[in-house]
Amino acid sequence: MKKIIAIAVAGAFVAQANAADVTIGGNIEYVYIDDGQANTEDFKTDDNVVSIAASSELNNGMTVTAGFAIEASTDNAVTTADSSTTVNNVVNDGGHNITIAGSFGSLAVGDVTGAMDTWEYTDVAPYFGGFGADGDDNSVVFKPALGIEGLNVVVGMTFEGSADGNPEGNSYGVGYTMGGIQVYYGKDDTKDASAAQNAYGIKYSQAGMTVAYETAEEKDASSGTLTWDGIAATYAMDDLTLAYENQVGSDDGVDDTDLTVVSASYDLGGGLNVYIAKADDDTASTTVDKTAVGINYKF
Repeated sequence: MKKIIAIAVAGAFVAQANAADVTIGGNIEYVYIDDGQANTEDFKTDDNVVSIAASSELNNGMTVTAGFAIEASTDNAVTTADSSTTVNNVVNDGGHNITIAGSFGSLAVGDVTGAMDTWEYTDVAPYFGGFGADGDDNSVVFKPALGIEGLNVVVGMTFEGSADGNPEGNSYGVGYTMGGIQVYYGKDDTKDASAAQNAYGIKYSQAGMTVAYETAEEKDASSGTLTWDGIAATYAMDDLTLAYENQVGSDDGVDDTDLTVVSASYDLGGGLNVYIAKADDDTASTTVDKTAVGINYKF
């Protein structure tokens, strides 16, 4: 106990010396899933994450922020080298980096969300769904400040032998917002050209309603041409949000996935949200009709 207290006191002095603002946040979620078949119900945790971030001002007036997230999930379990223990607490993908920001824009180093994943127009369902072309994370991401209102540019690079397992390559993206209309283009290239992706998207929002469309194509050396098309619509009424999402994935013109998700989410305030989502896959050989009921707390 004395050792713990000593460490805590030392940490307090370090925080004061660096004059950094430290925040702790996170997400805890539990969900019940029923796919309509006998004995296949499931109750599990999902996206349980604790994030720690710090920010401070540099001597030249620029700001630096750093953070990481620890995820507790059996979906992200890590087995020790001797295969004796499985640890479910791992550093979250895309959740740790150092970012320096100033009048030039921002520069992030670590495991950083790449250009392809900067915009997620049709990923609106609280459970199931999700657009299929998110690209890879990058080792370095630069977002220049161009001085043009509504214009956002993202340039990313991943080095050879990335500790996070992301392939060496580059990503590029540009987005523009004008009133209620948003558009983007993203491109993700790997050095060995095994999987080059590019995506386009458009979104329109007005009076609580949002509609969006995304399309993407991947040239894969082993799988041929993969395409994804996403359509989404949401309508917010005070604390209630209704959503529709359809995601279609094709391999050389043959649909592998045609998933439709309808959902309703209710914000109870204080970071607590409850939801229900119903998903149907039209390409499945047997009827796949899943329902998820969940509770989510963000702090």
